[in-house]
Amino acid sequence: MQKIKCLIFASTIWGIVICRSLACLAVEIPLIKVAKTNGLHMLSANSFGTKGIAFAFKDNSRVFTFKNILMPLGFPTIKRYGRYYIDSSDYKYHIQPLLPTAKHRYKKLRIIALDAGHGGEDNGATAQWDKLQEKFLAMDVCLRLAKLLEKNGYRVILTRAQDKKVPLPERTQIANRAKADLFISIHFNSAPSVSASGIETFTLTPPTQASSYQASSRSVHGNFIGNTFDTLNIVLGYCLQSSLTEKTSAIDRGVKHSTFVVLRDLRCPGILVECGFLSNREECKKITSPTYRDTLAQSICDGIIKFDNLLSD
Repeated sequence: MQKIKCLIFASTIWGIVICRSLACLAVEIPLIKVAKTNGLHMLSANSFGTKGIAFAFKDNSRVFTFKNILMPLGFPTIKRYGRYYIDSSDYKYHIQPLLPTAKHRYKKLRIIALDAGHGGEDNGATAQWDKLQEKFLAMDVCLRLAKLLEKNGYRVILTRAQDKKVPLPERTQIANRAKADLFISIHFNSAPSVSASGIETFTLTPPTQASSYQASSRSVHGNFIGNTFDTLNIVLGYCLQSSLTEKTSAIDRGVKHSTFVVLRDLRCPGILVECGFLSNREECKKITSPTYRDTLAQSICDGIIKFDNLLSD
């Protein structure tokens, strides 16, 4: 069916409705309306907030910054006649949960599931410099993190406590059977380019939106059980990403979206963290240090506590 591009002016206070195809209507919201509705101020044409809290956008970009941390959008920001617009689904999933007035209604955290990536014959990424394997590094950070969480009164569940392969769906089932209140999957990264470095955090892609590495066109991906927690996931992602980049001084690669198997069927909020690139010689040297892995574990622990403090029953 041929796509039709047209503008339909709506009576809603949110702005205009764009007909992107005969099969799909999208409401676009001007940033100035978002700011006014939530008692915030326009700081510039492309940003709003208050002192210390700022949302900043770029034209035709699928990311924005919140308190200087890169955050995801499902669809590109649009600039029209000097005003910036965002998709209504992006307001729902990405902006509203981070507003100062947002209420995060969810039980306080008691049981936390930690998932060390890979294991057994699945080595994950391997550092070409010293052949250090991701599966061992992820396990090491998980064990360090488990001790810190237990000291803070949390009960910890490990999806694997030794070097063995655990199928991806089983990792989710372990967390669900334990009635975990939170799920954190720990990984390390690799890339063809040895210059790639930094930390990134993934949350499950919201329904009807594209994952971070997919095209920006609107497409339905299905509604997974884990999507029940989309708004909590974005807050969790921010809490951990900000804590990690602040304490490690690593490059902020941002909070991103993906439909990773371990996140799809979770019955609690959950994220997957890529703690750095083994393919980058400089970053790999840091990661091989036990002191640095202590910092990674402490940063994740602090981010979890920060998230827990935002929750209200």
